[in-house]
Amino acid sequence: MAKKGRKLLSLMALAAAAAGTYCYLKKKNEDIPANMEDDDYDDFDVDVDDGPVSKSTSGKRSYVSLDFNTVEEKVKGAVSKVADAADKAKEVVGEKLNAAAGKVEEFFDDRKSADEESETPAESGEASEDDYEEPKE
Repeated sequence: MAKKGRKLLSLMALAAAAAGTYCYLKKKNEDIPANMEDDDYDDFDVDVDDGPVSKSTSGKRSYVSLDFNTVEEKVKGAVSKVADAADKAKEVVGEKLNAAAGKVEEFFDDRKSADEESETPAESGEASEDDYEEPKE
């Protein structure tokens, strides 16, 4: 009975694989449209820009005059806004850095006091920062 079950199971797996392959190939062929036209994109004889030319663009070109005084005022205004924003950002960052430095200093002070309570450098035989002396010249 076990042999028949194993054969039946392998036959079902083989049938499922064949059905999956058939559906994949059928779907793949349906994705290609039957009425697909072959456009010649390399046809350089046809010029798209050969349309009718309007009278406004045919002979006269209009130019825009630039007023450098207004441009300079706008640039100065933008620069002053950026400078103000940079000053505000500098103040905020400075405050945050000072707060962070205080927290770091507290962390190392607490760590140093915990280390001092457990063992002093004299007991461990190691030199500490306080034992350092400048070399004499």
